[in-house]
Amino acid sequence: MTPSFLKNSMRRMDLAWNDWSAINAFLKDQLICRIALQDEPFPYVVAQSFTYRDDAFLIHCSRYGKMAGLLKDDRHLTIEVDKPVALLKAPKGQNTSLEYYSVIARCIATVIESTDGVREHQEKALEKFRPEQGYEPIEDAAANQIVAFNCKVVEMSAKKRILADGQYSPPGQPKAPYVRFPFPAGAAISSLGADAFDPHRFK
Repeated sequence: MTPSFLKNSMRRMDLAWNDWSAINAFLKDQLICRIALQDEPFPYVVAQSFTYRDDAFLIHCSRYGKMAGLLKDDRHLTIEVDKPVALLKAPKGQNTSLEYYSVIARCIATVIESTDGVREHQEKALEKFRPEQGYEPIEDAAANQIVAFNCKVVEMSAKKRILADGQYSPPGQPKAPYVRFPFPAGAAISSLGADAFDPHRFK
């Protein structure tokens, strides 16, 4: 079921990505997001690992860094996740482009600092990276060094340009004779072999 926060109103509606099951799977598979925070005189942007679940991005950082300070001052943030797929070339210069997936989420963060709260948050986040479980509990000393953020999505937009879906050139223009050059597969949870999730690895 498509969530009410998915709002794909954009200039190029032919690029709007409306398949929520595919968007959800994409967010669960990707490893790195970019986070934009309020700062002066420029926005502060930082790359972070993340877990997406229950309509929220789970992130964490050091309690003593700039990111933690900015998020405590203002809980509003924007998160972007993207994946380049292929380089597109055609005889005309304006027909050089990319295939890609992109998601932008506007969120409000809840700050979690208690030892038990951080541990619970991290256990949820680890399900993405450690689905095999089989690890020792997070120690208090480690939990007390970080602050966790539950970034609830308020509004999300998703965009893709994939030739297989017929998205060639802007509406009203002839289809460009693109030549497609796929990029090598990028880092993602699904790119790892089964041995990365061996539950007996540390026994």
